[in-house]
Amino acid sequence: LYARELLREGVAEGVVRCDYAGHACQGRIDWMHPLADRGIVDLKTCDRLDGFEFDINAFGYVHQLAFYRALVGRACGASLAIHIVAVEKREPFRCGVWQIAEAALDQAQRENESAMEELTRCRETGVWPTRFESLRLYR
Repeated sequence: LYARELLREGVAEGVVRCDYAGHACQGRIDWMHPLADRGIVDLKTCDRLDGFEFDINAFGYVHQLAFYRALVGRACGASLAIHIVAVEKREPFRCGVWQIAEAALDQAQRENESAMEELTRCRETGVWPTRFESLRLYR
């Protein structure tokens, strides 16, 4: 599906709230359609579409979308496809659509849940590691 088809019908900025991994959670989803093949659509801007896949990794978009997918799954019992529609910030304002693979979302969801478990431990113990407690060697 292309951007126009994905965005033809649906709900803009839908809010999903539920308990997830022991935490009260909320997400505001840019665009959502209940049909599994349209699902969740996140709108992003970028400098260049040619480098957008680097942006996906650099800005953790897959983790954000895995979180949204998990919230919708908990709240509604639905498993929806995940898409990103990216639009360039400058003319000619090219637009591209990426569907995020299930395997990538599953891995990101596992990492999200691990981070939420760590958050629970930090809250319980009052110990908040920085991950910079030891000396590092730059090569």
